[in-house]
Amino acid sequence: MKTLYRNGTIVTMDPALPQAQALVTEKGRILGVGSTAAMLNLAGSESKTIDLEGAALFPGFNETHNHLSMYAIFRQYAYLGACMTIDELIQTLSDHAANTDAPIIVGYSYDDTLLTDNRQITCEDLNRVTTDKPVVVIHISAHLGFLDTRAMAQFSITKNTPCPEGGVIHKDSQGNPTGRLDETVWFNIVSKLETPDPETYLSLLEETVKEFNQRGITGVHDAGLGIEGMPDVVYDSYATLEAENRLPLRVFLSAMPDAFDTIQPAPLTEMGDTRVIIGGVKLFIDGSIQAETAALLSPYARHDDWKGELVMQVEEFEALVQKYHAAGHHISIHGNGDAAIETIISAIEKTQAASPQHDNRHMLIHSQMAHTGHLQRMRTCGIIPSFFCMHVYNWGDRHKELFVGPERAARMNPAGEAESMGLPFTMHVDTPVLPVQVLESIQTAVTRKTRDGHVLGAEQCTTQYGAVAAYTSHAALCSRSEKHRGTLTAGKLADMTLLSKDITTVPPAEIADTEVLMTIVGGEIVYMSDSSS
Repeated sequence: MKTLYRNGTIVTMDPALPQAQALVTEKGRILGVGSTAAMLNLAGSESKTIDLEGAALFPGFNETHNHLSMYAIFRQYAYLGACMTIDELIQTLSDHAANTDAPIIVGYSYDDTLLTDNRQITCEDLNRVTTDKPVVVIHISAHLGFLDTRAMAQFSITKNTPCPEGGVIHKDSQGNPTGRLDETVWFNIVSKLETPDPETYLSLLEETVKEFNQRGITGVHDAGLGIEGMPDVVYDSYATLEAENRLPLRVFLSAMPDAFDTIQPAPLTEMGDTRVIIGGVKLFIDGSIQAETAALLSPYARHDDWKGELVMQVEEFEALVQKYHAAGHHISIHGNGDAAIETIISAIEKTQAASPQHDNRHMLIHSQMAHTGHLQRMRTCGIIPSFFCMHVYNWGDRHKELFVGPERAARMNPAGEAESMGLPFTMHVDTPVLPVQVLESIQTAVTRKTRDGHVLGAEQCTTQYGAVAAYTSHAALCSRSEKHRGTLTAGKLADMTLLSKDITTVPPAEIADTEVLMTIVGGEIVYMSDSSS
């Protein structure tokens, strides 16, 4: 049956027809877009009509960097993102411990820079949580974590434990581990945390997908398959949901090298009308700015000589890029600091010179400290940066005051410059690092306002249209799905998001308060708000 959407604003994101009055869908795809009269004629008398009641219909949002499958596991843990003191954090973990049978007490989204105690937690702090179970805390960056004494014993972290390359086991003046682990050694712990059984995980994954739908999201790039320690369960769960018509989301998976090499997917040529696909490989080259583990060219603001460091040797990294690029695979590469970004671009330039035939559309994830020259070279190489613009809101004041200083903080996530030079870019919030926040991300890209209300680098503000494109038309490029998604154009999939306002024209301060009224995937309504039902 045909469905007619009318009596609202159709924001197509298609330059050939930027706005329309009505739209018709049939069999999961868009049949036509245009004037109300033309679409009434196309729909015919037997069609279903959805009255938009003055709302704005957009292409479905595509969140191009997150860890949805890992976030599903985190739903079982204690959320620490609202804790302002160490005592509050300990109490939150203790309350969680009293209400779970899990053998290890885990908390996530701990942000030390929010604590009024003005210090990091220690294993002695965490020893107060419970007397009989190990305790593990995941930093909000996800690039480091903290263990209590029982957890260190369980995972064999001692003063003599060898540290893998790219990691740090923090120690006190006596050489004893403090409980803090960074990067590679920390990721080893994450992969060893107990995982839910397949049946439980399937339910958690389905709940998480619904949460993304509630935010207007119709597609995601779920990054790092394998880092959670159960790639088979994750992929099988997605496949089960798809087979049972319970996956109202299009999922582009990028896998860690070990998982990717085990699965051996074919190079992606196009992501069409499919719900889940392994589309590429995920690589890391540095850490997190707010954890001061990202690799910078100049020292962090509060250190004389600490610049962070790469998590692997340059030669090893370049070999991996060459391996996957030459085979025709897409690579999503994590790079926050400018030293990391330089390493990534240089590696891709070298491998493209050796294998110029491949249009791999590699993504440079985060790209937070990119210079003007980096952006120019990305455009030349066809690299798509994905900016973490919500950093400006969440940590902008602390970036200016603590981490990188005012000058570097002002140009972090240079989406405005990328837009002005015609470099396609996307944006993300890296869930579970931050909650699912598309509209907040768009508003922050446009206003560059921090949590304290300061404007951080006004010259890097994007247009409203450009910020929306980062979640729609530009996002489709990354998964080679621009023929099927990203704009409301006849022939494309009917993946759409209905908003209470047109966020390309409202005052920028109103973008984040806009309500998601409806989310539609393949012509099917998968979420409807209470106010629109």
